[in-house]
Amino acid sequence: MSEPKPLILVGAGGHAKVVLDLIRILDLECLAVSCPEASHLTQWRGLAVISDQQLSELYSPAQVDLVLGIGFMPGSSLRQRLFEQFSQLGYQFRTLCHPTAWVSASARLGQGCQVMAGAIIQADAECADNVIINTSASIDHDTVIGAHSQIAPGAVLCGAVMVDDCVFVGAAATVIQSRRIGKGAVVAAGAVVTSDVMRGSVVKGCPAVSSKPTS
Repeated sequence: MSEPKPLILVGAGGHAKVVLDLIRILDLECLAVSCPEASHLTQWRGLAVISDQQLSELYSPAQVDLVLGIGFMPGSSLRQRLFEQFSQLGYQFRTLCHPTAWVSASARLGQGCQVMAGAIIQADAECADNVIINTSASIDHDTVIGAHSQIAPGAVLCGAVMVDDCVFVGAAATVIQSRRIGKGAVVAAGAVVTSDVMRGSVVKGCPAVSSKPTS
């Protein structure tokens, strides 16, 4: 088996701090961080700071894998756009799982998924590309999560939930079994979802009801 390629971290915000800790816990080599917001710095948390242009000039897709340090928040497509931009250039995104997470052997994780500390992913669950399963989130059996979605800390998705692309499930929210969350929907923190959520809607409360469509 060939040695894993070293990594470049893309982004230098709060989520990137957590991701960098995970990279280091896993004893993976990270060469630099690419982030316009840190362009005035030469180093960030011990990493050399480079621009997106320098990334592609200095490191080819054959030399490095990427890890996104940009989180996903409602109303922002930055994480998805960066994933697609660098994927089109031929870069691969490394999938990362914290050592304290439980991921069933029958679960499937797409490219660039990030499974954080204390998270649980049960049998035959599936996460598409670029999904974040954040700290202590719980994904039960046969649940499917679409690309570029985030399940926030402490959220619970019961069995056979269907989550479409670009969905945000807020902290400590609960989605009961066999419900569907439509593309681009937002489930507010602490909400309890007992019925299907329409595409692009925002739901909150217990039981969760629609608040307004996302912009």
